[in-house]
Amino acid sequence: MATKKALALAELHEGLHSPVEERRDAALKRVAAEGELATIGELVRLRGETDEPKVREEVANLLRGLKLEGAGTELIAVALRPEHADQLADLLGFLWECGGNADGQCRNLAIRSVEMGMPVMVEVLTLFEELPEWLDDEADLLDAMLILKQGLSARQGGNATTEVEMLKLMLAELMKRERN
Repeated sequence: MATKKALALAELHEGLHSPVEERRDAALKRVAAEGELATIGELVRLRGETDEPKVREEVANLLRGLKLEGAGTELIAVALRPEHADQLADLLGFLWECGGNADGQCRNLAIRSVEMGMPVMVEVLTLFEELPEWLDDEADLLDAMLILKQGLSARQGGNATTEVEMLKLMLAELMKRERN
């Protein structure tokens, strides 16, 4: 059974990356109907590799509509991979739209925000605003706060006033969740 499932998944992934439009479209429809967590990485890869706006939008719609249990966790893990850095802001937006959250990834998101700037900061702020009142991983929260403070300090006195204000908003959101 596991071998049959692995073969079906390999066939699906091959179809997603097919240069034949009909085969790729069929694979996208199949993912929409019976997608699994294992297809999320392939969808993100396809979105990053294709030059076709229609395919990019179809993949975006699939990622926005993920309703599989654990899909948010898988999507954020895939989004944070270095090879997907150019898509990070969009992928974080999709994460929010599919109901995923930043719990457990605050540190990584703070690092990416400080490194990558406004487009990522906007999406991360949205995810931080949706965090629960109390987070399970307090070390992750404290690390993220420290990173944001360091990012603020590094930008003080420069031309990055918008980024400074965004970092302040992000830090304020995280500070609301700090246990005293």
